Amino acid sequence: MKLSKKNVDDEAQEKTEKDHLLPILKKLSLENKGDLDEEAAIHVKNEALKNLKERLLTRAEIIQRRLA
Repeated sequence: MKLSKKNVDDEAQEKTEKDHLLPILKKLSLENKGDLDEEAAIHVKNEALKNLKERLLTRAEIIQRRLA
């Protein structure tokens, strides 16, 4: 069976999509669980927000050092 170029591109894109929560799920030992309960989802959300805050503060420090 011959696949059209569009189908091949769609399949390639699906394989290369990155799950941004996977590192957090691994850190919290939740990567093999199916659906998360409410408490686990809140922990994942808080961890993601904490990581974002740390990255933003680091970038802000770099920018302030360059401006000084």
